[in-house]
Amino acid sequence: MSERFLRSAEPSSLAALIDRFFLSIDYYMIWIILILFILALVAYILKQMTLGGIVGAFCLGIVAILAFGFGGLTMYLFFVFGAGLLSHFNKNNEIYKEAKEVQEKAEKRDLLQVFANGGVGFILAVVYLVYPNPMILLMFGASVAEALSDTFSGEVGMLMQGKTFSILNGRPMKPGLSGGVSIEGTLGGLLGSLLIALMWYPIYFSPSISSISYIAIVTLSGFAGSIVDSLLGLTMQANYYDKEEDRIVEKEYKNGKKLPLVKGFRIIDNEKVNFISNIFSIILVSLFYIILL
Repeated sequence: MSERFLRSAEPSSLAALIDRFFLSIDYYMIWIILILFILALVAYILKQMTLGGIVGAFCLGIVAILAFGFGGLTMYLFFVFGAGLLSHFNKNNEIYKEAKEVQEKAEKRDLLQVFANGGVGFILAVVYLVYPNPMILLMFGASVAEALSDTFSGEVGMLMQGKTFSILNGRPMKPGLSGGVSIEGTLGGLLGSLLIALMWYPIYFSPSISSISYIAIVTLSGFAGSIVDSLLGLTMQANYYDKEEDRIVEKEYKNGKKLPLVKGFRIIDNEKVNFISNIFSIILVSLFYIILL
C-alpha cells in the first residue's frame, strides 16, 4: 500500500510529500475514508450532488488516492468546488436559468454525470495501479483539464452573458444548447484547462526544463477536448422539440411524454458526449507524448 502511494509521483514532488505525511499517521486508511465522507457530506449539504453522485464520487476518490495519491483527490476537489463556485455566482442569472430549462443535466451532479466527467480518470487510475507510467499521469491531468474546461466554458459564458453562436457556422444560438459557444466562454474554457495543468504539474513532478512542454500538453489536450465536446454536442447529441414552449431542448421527456427528435441521435446524450470528449483528450495526450517526448 505504501509503495503504491509513493509511486504516484516523483520523490521530491508535492504529492509525494503529502503522501508521506498521511502514511506516517496511524490507521491512515480510516482517516482517508473519514475525509472523503466529510467532503461528500459537504457536497450534499451544498446541493452539489445527489446521493448517487456522492456514492460515485466517493468511489472515484478512493481509487484516485490509491493510484495517484492525494494529488489526484486534490485535483478532483478543485474541479468540483471550482465548478460549484461558478454555478453559485450564476444562480441569479436569468440567462443561466433559461439555459437550465433546456439542458438535460440537472444542477446537482448525479451518478451518470460523475461517471461522464470522472469515468475516464477512474479507468486511468486502474491502469496506473497495474502499469505506472508518466504518460498515464499526463492523461490523468488532461482528463481533469477537459472536464473543467468544458464546465468553465459554459459557466463563464453565461456569467459574462456573451453572445452565443454555433461553433460550426457562427449562427446565433440559444444559450444552454450544446454546440453553442461564446468568446468569453471559450476563453473561460482555456483558463480552466490551464488552471488544472498549472496545478497538476507541481503536484506530480519536480521543476525542470520539461515543465513548459508538460503543462502545454495537458492544457491544449484538455481545451481541445472541450472543443470536441461542443462539436459533438452540435452534430450528434440528441435535441428535441418542445411544442408547448416552442423551443429546442436536450430533455427527451416532458411530463412523462417522449418529445420528437429534431437533431442528432437519441442514443447520444450529454453524458456520452462528455465521456467521448474526455477520451479524445487522453488520446491527444498520447500522440503528443509519442511525438514530442
